Amino acid sequence: MGTFEPVHGRCQCGAVAFRITAPPQKVYHCHCSMCRRVHGAMFGTYGVVAKEHLVIERGRENLSRYRTSPPWARLFCRTCGCQLFLEEQGNDTTAFFTPGTCDWPSAEAPAPGMDHCYVGSKVPWYTIGDGLPQREAA
Repeated sequence: MGTFEPVHGRCQCGAVAFRITAPPQKVYHCHCSMCRRVHGAMFGTYGVVAKEHLVIERGRENLSRYRTSPPWARLFCRTCGCQLFLEEQGNDTTAFFTPGTCDWPSAEAPAPGMDHCYVGSKVPWYTIGDGLPQREAA
């Protein structure tokens, strides 16, 4: 990996914008039923960085928090409903963001540790075929 260029992200309507200032430590595709429902997709994808590397540039007051299950809360734009972040109660060091809301400057994978979790909960008609590691838990 070369020098990291900050990555910018935003919700669909642009009311909330953020910046990632370091490469993600990990990116994972979660197949649990909550992530599938909240994303409206076969899985939800999250990036993980140290909290100091996630900077909300605008719209913090436009974020709504929805607690799905302890200790998790999802943060959405109040205007367009776009999920941008995932918070883990009691975790003051790690930030979770949705990489699909970012404008990546390169085609290089954003993190070396990409994988799939909660694969036992995946939709039965989808076959994971990307060669990434698969695990049952988080």
